[in-house]
Amino acid sequence: MKKLILFLTAAFCIAAAAAGCSKTNGSDPKDNITFTAVIDEVHENSILVSDVSESTAGAASFDKASVQWTDATAPAIELRAGQKVKITILPQIRESYPVQATLVSIELAE
Repeated sequence: MKKLILFLTAAFCIAAAAAGCSKTNGSDPKDNITFTAVIDEVHENSILVSDVSESTAGAASFDKASVQWTDATAPAIELRAGQKVKITILPQIRESYPVQATLVSIELAE
């Protein structure tokens, strides 16, 4: 009986740990924020951008943002200062100045 309880406890712990490891941090993709910006600075795992779109009004309002990424969400394009880009970020914005956000996707804007 003790072995059964120990086994069930271990199985529950493993299942709970696995449930907390979602790639989107539990957010619904439709809640992500998309805006157009100009890249001010490029760093190893982040960019500093100036928001030039009206699309963030209401959902989030900021003039500058530091957008970070992980190896899994690293941009597939070469980023340079001065480029205009369309950025999608997770809806969890860390309030500081500039605000900090996590990249979902990025593409060059026309």
